[in-house]
Amino acid sequence: MSKIHIWENGVTTEREATSTEQAEIDAREAEYNSSAKKLERIKIIRLKKLKETDWWVFRGNMSTAQTNYRQSLRDIPTDYEASKYDELLARDSDGKLTHSVWKQPTE
Repeated sequence: MSKIHIWENGVTTEREATSTEQAEIDAREAEYNSSAKKLERIKIIRLKKLKETDWWVFRGNMSTAQTNYRQSLRDIPTDYEASKYDELLARDSDGKLTHSVWKQPTE
């Protein structure tokens, strides 16, 4: 059983979850960890990375490395199977994504 925090009468208390609460917690956790939800989070990150580099396109003279980086971001859903989603979502102790597909070229 999980410990949960309850806010009652202006006070936060910690207690064991009831079996019904635990079932809800488990269901939410299972949904969050589903392949579909992981892919959704990956696509959100990918879109953010593409938007961060849109100025490269607008500038009009992207390097080959920059072009390849943006293409690899667009190809993530086809290049990576569900078994790789945890690797794509892995973060270091500072919260930074660690998979090489997210690393911007230095040129």
